[in-house]
Amino acid sequence: MTRTHRRVRLAAAVLVTAAAVLLTGCSSGSDGPGGSGGSGTKDAARGGSAPAATAPATASTGSAGATSAPSAPADPASDTVPSGPKVPQGELTPVTGSFTKKEKAYLTGRVPKGTDPAAVLQLGQETCDRIASVARIDRDAAIGGIITGQIGGANGAVTHLCPKQEDILRAAETGFADGSYTVGAKAKAGSVITPGTYRALTPTKDCTWTVGTKSGTARKVTVTAAARTFGSRGCFAWAKEDR
Repeated sequence: MTRTHRRVRLAAAVLVTAAAVLLTGCSSGSDGPGGSGGSGTKDAARGGSAPAATAPATASTGSAGATSAPSAPADPASDTVPSGPKVPQGELTPVTGSFTKKEKAYLTGRVPKGTDPAAVLQLGQETCDRIASVARIDRDAAIGGIITGQIGGANGAVTHLCPKQEDILRAAETGFADGSYTVGAKAKAGSVITPGTYRALTPTKDCTWTVGTKSGTARKVTVTAAARTFGSRGCFAWAKEDR
Protein backbone atom coordinates (compact mmCIF):
# COMPACT_ATOMS: atom_id res chain seq x y z
CA MET A 1 0.00 0.00 0.00
CA THR A 2 1.46 3.40 -0.99
CA ARG A 3 1.88 6.28 1.42
CA THR A 4 -0.93 8.19 -0.34
CA HIS A 5 -3.32 5.24 0.05
CA ARG A 6 -2.48 4.91 3.73
CA ARG A 7 -3.05 8.62 4.29
CA VAL A 8 -6.40 8.69 2.50
CA ARG A 9 -7.58 5.61 4.42
CA LEU A 10 -6.40 7.17 7.69
CA ALA A 11 -8.27 10.41 6.98
CA ALA A 12 -11.45 8.49 6.17
CA ALA A 13 -11.10 6.36 9.29
CA VAL A 14 -10.57 9.43 11.45
CA LEU A 15 -13.74 11.08 10.15
CA VAL A 16 -15.77 7.91 10.63
CA THR A 17 -14.45 7.53 14.18
CA ALA A 18 -15.26 11.15 14.96
CA ALA A 19 -18.79 10.68 13.61
CA ALA A 20 -19.20 7.64 15.85
CA VAL A 21 -18.22 9.78 18.83
CA LEU A 22 -20.98 12.24 17.95
CA LEU A 23 -23.50 9.44 17.67
CA THR A 24 -22.80 8.40 21.25
CA GLY A 25 -23.51 11.93 22.47
CA CYS A 26 -20.20 12.05 24.32
CA SER A 27 -18.33 15.28 24.95
CA SER A 28 -15.01 15.78 26.73
CA GLY A 29 -15.92 19.10 28.36
CA SER A 30 -12.21 19.77 28.93
CA ASP A 31 -10.60 23.17 28.70
CA GLY A 32 -8.07 21.89 26.17
CA PRO A 33 -8.44 21.97 22.39
CA GLY A 34 -12.02 21.28 21.45
CA GLY A 35 -13.59 21.90 24.85
CA SER A 36 -14.92 25.03 26.53
CA GLY A 37 -14.73 23.70 30.07
CA GLY A 38 -18.00 25.39 31.16
CA SER A 39 -20.47 23.85 33.58
CA GLY A 40 -23.07 23.78 30.81
CA THR A 41 -21.11 20.93 29.19
CA LYS A 42 -21.52 18.66 32.19
CA ASP A 43 -25.17 19.57 32.53
CA ALA A 44 -25.80 18.75 28.86
CA ALA A 45 -24.02 15.42 29.19
CA ARG A 46 -26.12 14.51 32.19
CA GLY A 47 -29.24 15.48 30.28
CA GLY A 48 -28.87 12.65 27.77
CA SER A 49 -27.37 12.06 24.35
CA ALA A 50 -27.61 14.57 21.53
CA PRO A 51 -29.51 13.96 18.30
CA ALA A 52 -27.56 11.70 15.96
CA ALA A 53 -25.36 13.38 13.38
CA THR A 54 -25.97 12.55 9.76
CA ALA A 55 -23.49 10.65 7.63
CA PRO A 56 -20.86 12.70 5.79
CA ALA A 57 -21.80 13.98 2.35
CA THR A 58 -20.11 12.51 -0.69
CA ALA A 59 -19.22 14.18 -3.95
CA SER A 60 -21.09 13.06 -7.05
CA THR A 61 -19.44 12.69 -10.43
CA GLY A 62 -20.33 15.45 -12.86
CA SER A 63 -19.56 16.23 -16.46
CA ALA A 64 -16.30 17.47 -18.03
CA GLY A 65 -14.16 15.29 -15.79
CA ALA A 66 -15.02 17.05 -12.53
CA THR A 67 -17.26 16.35 -9.58
CA SER A 68 -19.99 18.59 -8.32
CA ALA A 69 -19.29 20.15 -4.95
CA PRO A 70 -20.80 18.07 -2.12
CA SER A 71 -23.64 19.63 -0.21
CA ALA A 72 -23.15 20.22 3.48
CA PRO A 73 -24.93 17.43 5.40
CA ALA A 74 -27.92 18.19 7.60
CA ASP A 75 -25.65 18.15 10.64
CA PRO A 76 -27.51 19.09 13.85
CA ALA A 77 -24.47 21.20 14.80
CA SER A 78 -24.64 23.12 11.51
CA ASP A 79 -24.10 26.88 11.54
CA THR A 80 -27.50 27.18 9.88
CA VAL A 81 -29.93 28.19 12.61
CA PRO A 82 -33.55 27.02 12.27
CA SER A 83 -36.04 29.79 11.54
CA GLY A 84 -38.67 30.81 14.05
CA PRO A 85 -38.69 32.34 17.54
CA LYS A 86 -35.53 31.91 19.62
CA VAL A 87 -34.98 31.74 23.36
CA PRO A 88 -34.05 35.28 24.56
CA GLN A 89 -30.50 35.64 25.87
CA GLY A 90 -31.78 36.37 29.39
CA GLU A 91 -33.56 33.01 29.46
CA LEU A 92 -30.58 30.93 28.34
CA THR A 93 -30.03 28.91 31.50
CA PRO A 94 -29.40 25.18 32.01
CA VAL A 95 -31.49 23.08 34.39
CA THR A 96 -28.60 23.16 36.88
CA GLY A 97 -25.51 25.34 37.08
CA SER A 98 -24.90 28.20 34.68
CA PHE A 99 -23.39 28.98 31.28
CA THR A 100 -20.13 30.86 30.88
CA LYS A 101 -20.11 34.14 28.92
CA LYS A 102 -18.60 32.39 25.90
CA GLU A 103 -21.20 29.62 26.03
CA LYS A 104 -24.04 32.14 26.29
CA ALA A 105 -22.57 34.10 23.36
CA TYR A 106 -22.57 30.91 21.29
CA LEU A 107 -26.16 30.09 22.25
CA THR A 108 -27.57 33.56 21.60
CA GLY A 109 -29.83 33.41 18.56
CA ARG A 110 -29.26 29.65 18.13
CA VAL A 111 -31.79 28.07 20.48
CA PRO A 112 -35.34 27.68 19.09
CA LYS A 113 -38.08 28.19 21.65
CA GLY A 114 -38.98 24.95 23.37
CA THR A 115 -35.43 23.56 22.96
CA ASP A 116 -33.07 22.85 25.84
CA PRO A 117 -30.13 25.27 25.41
CA ALA A 118 -27.80 22.77 27.08
CA ALA A 119 -28.49 20.30 24.26
CA VAL A 120 -27.63 22.93 21.64
CA LEU A 121 -24.44 23.78 23.52
CA GLN A 122 -23.46 20.12 23.65
CA LEU A 123 -23.68 19.87 19.87
CA GLY A 124 -21.34 22.84 19.50
CA GLN A 125 -18.88 21.35 21.97
CA GLU A 126 -18.99 18.03 20.13
CA THR A 127 -18.06 19.87 16.94
CA CYS A 128 -15.03 21.30 18.77
CA ASP A 129 -14.12 17.83 20.06
CA ARG A 130 -14.43 16.39 16.57
CA ILE A 131 -12.14 19.02 15.02
CA ALA A 132 -9.54 18.51 17.75
CA SER A 133 -9.59 14.70 17.59
CA VAL A 134 -9.23 14.64 13.80
CA ALA A 135 -6.53 17.35 13.79
CA ARG A 136 -4.43 15.43 16.31
CA ILE A 137 -4.12 12.58 13.80
CA ASP A 138 -4.23 14.50 10.51
CA ARG A 139 -4.50 18.30 10.37
CA ASP A 140 -5.29 18.26 6.65
CA ALA A 141 -8.19 15.86 7.24
CA ALA A 142 -9.66 18.27 9.81
CA ILE A 143 -9.36 21.22 7.42
CA GLY A 144 -10.83 19.18 4.57
CA GLY A 145 -13.67 17.93 6.79
CA ILE A 146 -14.76 21.50 7.48
CA ILE A 147 -14.42 22.51 3.82
CA THR A 148 -16.56 19.63 2.56
CA GLY A 149 -19.18 19.89 5.31
CA GLN A 150 -18.29 16.56 6.91
CA ILE A 151 -17.60 18.52 10.09
CA GLY A 152 -20.57 20.86 10.43
CA GLY A 153 -21.03 23.96 12.56
CA ALA A 154 -17.34 24.80 12.78
CA ASN A 155 -17.59 28.56 12.40
CA GLY A 156 -19.77 29.30 15.41
CA ALA A 157 -18.30 26.52 17.56
CA VAL A 158 -14.67 27.54 17.03
CA THR A 159 -15.38 31.26 17.36
CA HIS A 160 -17.09 30.94 20.72
CA LEU A 161 -16.20 27.58 22.26
CA CYS A 162 -12.76 26.45 21.08
CA PRO A 163 -10.67 29.37 19.77
CA LYS A 164 -7.59 27.13 19.99
CA GLN A 165 -8.83 25.59 16.74
CA GLU A 166 -8.89 28.98 15.00
CA ASP A 167 -5.95 28.09 12.71
CA ILE A 168 -7.86 25.05 11.43
CA LEU A 169 -10.94 27.14 10.72
CA ARG A 170 -8.96 29.93 9.02
CA ALA A 171 -7.23 27.41 6.76
CA ALA A 172 -10.59 25.88 5.83
CA GLU A 173 -11.99 29.29 4.93
CA THR A 174 -9.44 29.60 2.11
CA GLY A 175 -10.44 26.31 0.51
CA PHE A 176 -13.08 24.52 -1.50
CA ALA A 177 -14.19 20.95 -2.20
CA ASP A 178 -13.92 18.93 -5.40
CA GLY A 179 -16.17 20.40 -8.05
CA SER A 180 -16.41 22.85 -10.95
CA TYR A 181 -15.76 26.54 -10.35
CA THR A 182 -15.40 29.92 -12.01
CA VAL A 183 -12.22 31.84 -11.18
CA GLY A 184 -12.88 35.41 -10.06
CA ALA A 185 -11.64 38.24 -7.89
CA LYS A 186 -14.23 37.60 -5.19
CA ALA A 187 -15.21 34.16 -3.93
CA LYS A 188 -18.86 33.16 -3.75
CA ALA A 189 -19.74 30.00 -1.85
CA GLY A 190 -20.12 27.05 -4.18
CA SER A 191 -19.45 28.89 -7.44
CA VAL A 192 -16.37 31.15 -7.52
CA ILE A 193 -12.81 30.68 -6.27
CA THR A 194 -10.10 33.32 -6.13
CA PRO A 195 -6.79 33.01 -8.02
CA GLY A 196 -3.87 31.54 -6.07
CA THR A 197 -1.84 28.44 -5.37
CA TYR A 198 -3.82 25.59 -3.82
CA ARG A 199 -2.83 22.26 -2.24
CA ALA A 200 -4.97 19.13 -2.36
CA LEU A 201 -5.85 17.75 1.09
CA THR A 202 -5.73 13.95 1.51
CA PRO A 203 -6.16 13.31 -2.25
CA THR A 204 -6.74 9.86 -3.72
CA LYS A 205 -4.47 8.35 -6.38
CA ASP A 206 -7.11 9.36 -8.92
CA CYS A 207 -6.93 13.07 -8.06
CA THR A 208 -7.12 15.07 -11.29
CA TRP A 209 -7.76 18.73 -12.02
CA THR A 210 -8.27 21.15 -14.90
CA VAL A 211 -7.32 24.84 -14.94
CA GLY A 212 -8.81 26.39 -18.04
CA THR A 213 -7.64 24.06 -20.81
CA LYS A 214 -4.73 22.60 -18.82
CA SER A 215 -5.07 19.30 -16.93
CA GLY A 216 -2.86 17.67 -14.32
CA THR A 217 -2.50 15.34 -11.35
CA ALA A 218 -0.04 17.24 -9.15
CA ARG A 219 -1.07 17.81 -5.55
CA LYS A 220 -0.34 21.53 -5.85
CA VAL A 221 -1.80 23.77 -8.56
CA THR A 222 -1.68 27.47 -9.36
CA VAL A 223 -4.98 28.94 -10.51
CA THR A 224 -4.64 32.19 -12.45
CA ALA A 225 -7.37 34.70 -13.18
CA ALA A 226 -6.76 34.16 -16.89
CA ALA A 227 -7.76 30.48 -16.55
CA ARG A 228 -11.39 31.46 -15.81
CA THR A 229 -12.40 27.93 -14.76
CA PHE A 230 -11.18 25.21 -12.41
CA GLY A 231 -12.42 21.69 -11.74
CA SER A 232 -11.21 18.62 -9.86
CA ARG A 233 -12.21 15.15 -8.76
CA GLY A 234 -10.66 12.63 -6.38
CA CYS A 235 -8.78 15.41 -4.58
CA PHE A 236 -11.22 15.72 -1.63
CA ALA A 237 -10.59 19.40 -0.88
CA TRP A 238 -8.18 22.22 -1.64
CA ALA A 239 -6.66 24.83 0.69
CA LYS A 240 -4.81 27.97 -0.33
CA GLU A 241 -1.04 27.83 0.06
CA ASP A 242 -0.33 31.55 -0.19
CA ARG A 243 -2.57 32.57 2.66
